[in-house]
Amino acid sequence: MTDTDPLAGLDDVPWARLQHSYGTAEDVPGHLRAMRAGVREGRYPPSAQLANHIVHQGTRSQAAVHTVPFLVRMALDPGLADRHEFVALLVAIAIGLDNNHLPNGYDLREDRAHLEELHGEADDWARWIAEAADDEQRTQREGSRAQVLIDAEAVVRCYDAVREALPELAVLLNSDSPELRAGTANLFAWFPESAAMSVPLLQAFVAGEDSPGAAATGLVALGLLGEPAAAPFVQHHLDSPVVELRWASAFALTRSGITGPAVVDVLIEVVARPPERTGTMSFLSGSYCALAAMALAETPEGGTLRAVEAVLAGLAGCTGLEAFDDRYYTVHTLLSLAFPEAPAAPPQSFGELSEAQQRVVRFLAESEEGGPSMDALRRWKVPTGRPELRAYAGLIDPVSTGAQET
Repeated sequence: MTDTDPLAGLDDVPWARLQHSYGTAEDVPGHLRAMRAGVREGRYPPSAQLANHIVHQGTRSQAAVHTVPFLVRMALDPGLADRHEFVALLVAIAIGLDNNHLPNGYDLREDRAHLEELHGEADDWARWIAEAADDEQRTQREGSRAQVLIDAEAVVRCYDAVREALPELAVLLNSDSPELRAGTANLFAWFPESAAMSVPLLQAFVAGEDSPGAAATGLVALGLLGEPAAAPFVQHHLDSPVVELRWASAFALTRSGITGPAVVDVLIEVVARPPERTGTMSFLSGSYCALAAMALAETPEGGTLRAVEAVLAGLAGCTGLEAFDDRYYTVHTLLSLAFPEAPAAPPQSFGELSEAQQRVVRFLAESEEGGPSMDALRRWKVPTGRPELRAYAGLIDPVSTGAQET
């Protein structure tokens, strides 16, 4: 390999001594080479296959940090295709599943504190290991201790490795690909420690960006960084003629605690009639509806009938497999809007629910929605099984009763 090869030095990494989610990391070089070559075998691209191994379901592995220099160089190589996929993988390496950190952004302080706590418990761990009943149990405990440290260190090291590469990656905000520009803006959103550098870059990016989806991504990134000084710039776009920019401005302003009527009006407008997805707004798989609902939940009007009706209108347009994320996250937010923390005295009947809550229950009774979000109903002692929910809402289910529905 030459010095200009983005994978130079790949074989110098001791992959066989590193771990990922499926064991040792000997296969990582092959995935990286396939990504560079653009080779695709099977259903998933090589970037997805690598992600499945080194950040499986958001768990950052020991091997992940060692891929960062190669992914950065490939993302910067204009001769490679689909470079936005490399940047997306850097996001996953830095913070895990980005969906888990919306709508509030990411803060590494808790993870750093956890690692420091583990190091501070060294004496306790040593006593626990010494108290093992036999050599086999002692070996197991030593292995457990080592793995806990490896995992906690991987989280912090992965984040820091990507953060250190941000200045080098900033040039991608000016690339020819709107997907790559948007993906890079997304990347910058997750590093509040670097806000002094990234906020001016993102403001310049938004001001000069001609793709509405990419510009919206930049505004959302500014909101997630939580830098108060950026709020006036973001607010300037609240009355933009471009719906994507209005939406992004409203979302970002809620991150700064700005939740007045103008912000709520935009969120309600967009959650009910979201912009067409073009693939350039990169947060939450491009789901304007779900993100608007999340932001709406942070406003004083979040649980009102007006807000619930808007979310239900948006859900009506979330059809087909491509809208799965829209529906999943929007339904989850809908239940948190209508059914917040458990009440002191749960309602005894459907009629004791608010009008907004009744609308949500009817929607759920007449649809196939469910899953973990139904926990919100359980807290309110509302039935979650579909036949029981239909009966609770005053609907008649012919499958369960044999009666004809009226």
